[in-house]
Amino acid sequence: MARLVTEKQAAETIGIELATFREWVSCGRLPKPIPECGKFDLKAIDAAIDRISGLGNPSNALDAWRTKQNARSA
Repeated sequence: MARLVTEKQAAETIGIELATFREWVSCGRLPKPIPECGKFDLKAIDAAIDRISGLGNPSNALDAWRTKQNARSA
């Protein structure tokens, strides 16, 4: 499957109903489509799902430190 997909394809790929997908995008749980083409990036969606499920948390002290440093400079 292509990396950039329609909202219907994205919802099907992650296994949720289209209405739920739209709701999650509107509330910020999932990323919005890329403005130039209106398509969704499956890598960005995967990263968002990792954060939701807890997989996006730092796995060791070095990663935790880097995350903290990045948050300070943002």
